[in-house]
Amino acid sequence: MKSSIKPSTVERTGNFNETKFGIKGEEDMVYIFEILGNKLYSDKVMAVLREYSTNAMDSHVESGQPDRPIKVKLPNTLNPELRIRDYGDGLSEHDIREVYCMYGRSTKRASNEFTGQLGLGCKSGFAYGENFLITSYHGGTKTTYNAFIDETRVGAIAKISEEPSDETGIEITIPINR
Repeated sequence: MKSSIKPSTVERTGNFNETKFGIKGEEDMVYIFEILGNKLYSDKVMAVLREYSTNAMDSHVESGQPDRPIKVKLPNTLNPELRIRDYGDGLSEHDIREVYCMYGRSTKRASNEFTGQLGLGCKSGFAYGENFLITSYHGGTKTTYNAFIDETRVGAIAKISEEPSDETGIEITIPINR
């Protein structure tokens, strides 16, 4: 979705000592990430379903197959995992590390064809638990990553497996608390 942030013009009269707003230091960053990852959503289960299914549909729009259904596998007693799968283009390792992992980073701001744009929804798994899996089928390779809250409480992502595949898309796996 195209961003509605409008540029601003500021006229300054005089020479003032200015400081830009930002996040300084790891302790502050941990606090902000906790808000973005764990306190942003009032209904955490619904947020996970909404955010990942919306991202999956956006992936289908981006890959030119907007009418193709996504696959949602609900958890049960024998398999306590939520899985949401799209069949879009998948993500390269560069995209996982430089876009997916970055709060506020989005590739969807140039078009109103997409629903997402904030760069927050793909981290919504952290609202529910402390880890989730991202499996990307891209460029002839199936790569699985574990996104987890590490000892710094900021979070990290680790590539845990890679194998050849002729599929495309992304599958998010959220382990469900019993």
